[in-house]
Amino acid sequence: MYMRSWNRNCYCNCMPKIILPFCFIILSCSGQTQVPNSLPPITKAAKNVKIIFNKVGIWLQYPADSVSIKGDLILLPGWNFSNTKWCDSTEVCQTALAKGYRVIAPQMGQSIYATKYFPETRTDLRKYPTLLWLDSAINFMKDSMGMFQLKNYLLGLSTGARGVALICEKRPGFFHAAAALSGDFNQMSMPQDPLCSLVYGPFSKFMMRWKNIDNPQLFLNNHAWNTPVYLGHGMKDKVVPVAQTQNFAAAILNNKKGGTFNPKADLVLHVEKDAGHTFVYWKSELPAIWSFFEAH
Repeated sequence: MYMRSWNRNCYCNCMPKIILPFCFIILSCSGQTQVPNSLPPITKAAKNVKIIFNKVGIWLQYPADSVSIKGDLILLPGWNFSNTKWCDSTEVCQTALAKGYRVIAPQMGQSIYATKYFPETRTDLRKYPTLLWLDSAINFMKDSMGMFQLKNYLLGLSTGARGVALICEKRPGFFHAAAALSGDFNQMSMPQDPLCSLVYGPFSKFMMRWKNIDNPQLFLNNHAWNTPVYLGHGMKDKVVPVAQTQNFAAAILNNKKGGTFNPKADLVLHVEKDAGHTFVYWKSELPAIWSFFEAH
């Protein structure tokens, strides 16, 4: 029986304070400034910016002035990982910036990307952002900051990979391509999962909630999948069983709802036989993911 551990270390790295003309959302790591309802687009002079949207921090990085902006990449962290963890542990941010992509890293904390919380949700977890917060933040950055006008990409690991699936299902066709590594996509097949139990309540009492709410795989029973997606998992993963990704890929391929998805070109499933649930594995997947992104 696989069970995810929820007693992981929390990582936090403060960013330096940045001063810009007409400064409206720039703050240090300890700041609590709220984002106004409407903002002018951030210029390329801002290389490293933190904004607060509905009390949640978002770290934005911009390419150098000499690099033309091609689009935007959202990085979704795993459970209890800082929004800087992707960049601290791999070269994904340096590569994205060099290629001309702005990097967007929301501080999701101990979120499992649930649509909402319930009376049974453990009290301290209710402060973390939901899937609806992420969806609203994307709308805000698009409408008020001029982002997501070119190529839109999405990358997540572990619980963040679950977030990738859920936000792609909520916003069909919005992302040109996405990648999800070591994710869990069907909580019904993991009834003892501690994180889902903390949010949705125990499986034995709320089975229909586990089945019908925020279940990426079962969502495909009634909806089309429209986003080109790279799915990766380590065969030796002891945190999330590899079957979660294998079965999700099969569900996408078996989806009969139509849409713009081309299974032969728009889905890659890669299972690495010697990999576990580690940044060593996640880092190794990045070259293939970039190739997949650039093909879309």
